[in-house]
Amino acid sequence: MSMSNWVCFKCRLSARHPTQFKGVVLCTQCRAVCTPLGYKIPVPPKGKIREWNMLYEQLQQSVVKASNIKKLEMVRDRHDLEQEIVKLETKPLNGGRTKAIKLLRKRLERLDS
Repeated sequence: MSMSNWVCFKCRLSARHPTQFKGVVLCTQCRAVCTPLGYKIPVPPKGKIREWNMLYEQLQQSVVKASNIKKLEMVRDRHDLEQEIVKLETKPLNGGRTKAIKLLRKRLERLDS
């Protein structure tokens, strides 16, 4: 079983837990929620504050980047669904096509919520 690093940026402490661990890891010192790093990202020594700050900034940037990618994917999915609906609506209606349009519209509603 592989282990992952979980860190507390407040105390600059790390703990190791199984990679598939799905719970919340609390810092043993301050009881704050720890951040999962995985097993590939090296944890700096406790005394190297500048390295801890750089690690924190890198994680924040990757969170923002992942959020932007997710938003972009949602816009693309929405556009693709809208285009498919328009394409089906331009063709003569039949039972199967009407059902397909209805299903696509439901998927579009789920994206909006």
